Amino acid sequence: MIYNLAVIGGGPAGYSAALEAIRYGLTVILFEKDLIGGTCLNRGCVPTKSLIHAATIYADFKKADRYGIHADQVKCDYSEVIKRNQQIIKQLRDGLETQMKDNGIRIMYGEARLIKRNQISCNGETFEAENVLISTGSSAGNLFHDISISTDEMLERNKLPASLKIIGGGVISIEFASIFNKLGIPVTICIRGEHILRTWDTDIRVGITQNLKKHGIRIKTKCQTEELAKKDADVILCATGRERVTDGVSREYVDFGENGGILTDSMGRTKTKGIYAAGDVTESGTMLAHVAMEQGKCVVRDIAGDIRDNPLAVVKCIYMEPEVASIGLIKADNIGIGIRTIKQGMYSNARTLIETEERGFIKLIAAENNILIGAQLMCNRASDIASELAFAINQKLKVQELLKNVRPHPSYSEAITEAVERYMAKYR
Repeated sequence: MIYNLAVIGGGPAGYSAALEAIRYGLTVILFEKDLIGGTCLNRGCVPTKSLIHAATIYADFKKADRYGIHADQVKCDYSEVIKRNQQIIKQLRDGLETQMKDNGIRIMYGEARLIKRNQISCNGETFEAENVLISTGSSAGNLFHDISISTDEMLERNKLPASLKIIGGGVISIEFASIFNKLGIPVTICIRGEHILRTWDTDIRVGITQNLKKHGIRIKTKCQTEELAKKDADVILCATGRERVTDGVSREYVDFGENGGILTDSMGRTKTKGIYAAGDVTESGTMLAHVAMEQGKCVVRDIAGDIRDNPLAVVKCIYMEPEVASIGLIKADNIGIGIRTIKQGMYSNARTLIETEERGFIKLIAAENNILIGAQLMCNRASDIASELAFAINQKLKVQELLKNVRPHPSYSEAITEAVERYMAKYR
């Protein structure tokens, strides 16, 4: 049998492409050497967000007195937290596998290799396909030192560390720091540079830095190699980034960029007709599951001849308290004349005052013609509110058009209305 599409890698890009292909009536075979769902489901987005939720519940109980609720002898059984975490992952993974099989997608478990333009070898068998999608994803980067552990290993531990040192100042580092800080563990973040989140907007970076320090998380900057390699905590977590998985991908069929990712155009096409790539493995991969999903679907639409505009506003989130989201123009610092910004604090937002001590802000970024081109959010439910602003950016709406939407009261999203009103008063 010759399949319309063969997918190598069952992570977000791969399974999204496979399911999209079925909607277009294509025949699909998917190869996965490990676990369906990829890093996001098994070792990334889902387990970390589950831990954040558990840690937040624990922290809320510890400070429930402020609401007149007295919860005595609150304790955390971390082994039970991890057990529930694993149950959630398995339930989602089993559901995904069932959905794929029920839709007629053939799943092959084993290491797949592209041996010809349209031939794939796996478990001693050879399979043919008209089109091939390489979506092999990424893995935890090399450990900084043999005394450190990876994020994968951290998620497998069922015992809380006595203290935690995190090497790296990116999103993964911030989320793990927030989790274990909420669970009462002393946490130190160590970085080589002067700032955490160096590629993020200054308001976000400064806001998060202040938030972490307020909650007792130490941030040690300008660390030399000797400092990073010290065994000065019970557990040392290396969170310095992820590496693209390109084992067995031949340069005969694809080209690679400076960062080691597969080069593609905006539709996921490589230099070889009929061979595509999507997700973390690509040079343009953002290491975001939702972006990988959209890239996988985009590949299928190209195969099916259904060409349409792709969303431009990428939403980046950090899951902490308060949540952080960045949409569109992600760094508004020093970008010159013609950019208009307004920042609305959450200090007067009723929902914020009711539910949290963390204030934060919503910042809108527009061009001179008032078209919204970016937004920064640091507030509860930022990851949910971001979708409204991403839609506005993709639709090239003007800031004032956001006033056409009546937002519920009390809600966090009301701050968008207040931000727009302030914007209109400033840029009449």
